[in-house]
Amino acid sequence: MNENTYKLVAVVFLCTTIAAGALAVNYNYQLSTLQKNYQAVLDELDDMTVQVDIMIDYGDGIITWFNDTRIPVGSNLLDTTGITCDIDYQASDFGSFITSINGVEQDAMHFWLWSFYEGGWNMGSVGADQYTLHDGDVVGWTYTSFE
Repeated sequence: MNENTYKLVAVVFLCTTIAAGALAVNYNYQLSTLQKNYQAVLDELDDMTVQVDIMIDYGDGIITWFNDTRIPVGSNLLDTTGITCDIDYQASDFGSFITSINGVEQDAMHFWLWSFYEGGWNMGSVGADQYTLHDGDVVGWTYTSFE
């Protein structure tokens, strides 16, 4: 190979190195911009939503948790349970009560009872549609026997 060939190869390597460097700087700038935009969206999402933990106890030893479930601010327990599970419910003068969760239906001897965790499990005192959830709430549904 002669001297001109070496010069040509050197110029090609120099050009590709400059192009690769420029692309790296561009990709780094785009990544930085996307990370800032992503964080801004997360901050907005935090302002419009709360996170709750929901427990479903099927009464037969099977317990399912839906942790860090993100819901709109002001959501009630009935709507939130409907987001995480397939439910049926019945409305009454005392509020709405769930009659089935994920195909497990109440019967003459069993019903769905909701509770909230605050230093221990406490039975809910209103219908699920009347209980507004707040950030960090831990609530649960238990398939309970009348016995």
